[in-house]
Amino acid sequence: MLVTYSLTLNYKAYKQLKALPLKSQQRYSKAFDLLQNFGAKYPSLRTHRYYQNGKVIWSSSASMALRFYWDYTALRSIEVIGLDSH
Repeated sequence: MLVTYSLTLNYKAYKQLKALPLKSQQRYSKAFDLLQNFGAKYPSLRTHRYYQNGKVIWSSSASMALRFYWDYTALRSIEVIGLDSH
């Protein structure tokens, strides 16, 4: 079932993404497409919820080593707030 969210990157996430090698950018792009089209419940995204300063922050996987953090900004709108690797 196609859900379709509006997905944006904040300035910090955009800068982090542009500083990465092309292959990593492509992995993030694929994960962003999955999140945008299917939502957080898509299995390969491995989405987790965290609480930070009383606010809910979500984390999803772009690959085994690449993660990104995001938040709902409206009913069908998501903002990516940061990228990370582990």
